[in-house]
Amino acid sequence: MRIIKKDRFIGLRVTDVEYRVIERKAKKAKMNMSQYVSLQALERDITIYEGLNEYTHQLSKIGANLNQALILVHQGKLNTIDIMPVKKEIHKVWQLLNKLTEEIRRIQG
Repeated sequence: MRIIKKDRFIGLRVTDVEYRVIERKAKKAKMNMSQYVSLQALERDITIYEGLNEYTHQLSKIGANLNQALILVHQGKLNTIDIMPVKKEIHKVWQLLNKLTEEIRRIQG
């Protein structure tokens, strides 16, 4: 990860209401206020994907379960594994990620 030195400061005054709105939007974007305001001022897109963490966690669990099953196969405790349920879950996540990718391409033109 490349670290960019930011050595210039911009101060701005806002009303209490504006402050709360910016603060709420920055939190929703999982950024601090400085990052959020900078990206907005530079007209950079800020995309928030609700529920993506749920699918990441789901993929992690699928991988862990598959890994445990393969260990049992290598130990000779299992002869076969039915991977169809795993394949279906991975396909669901794959479809979601494709949908998100299409949305990003549509938005970015």
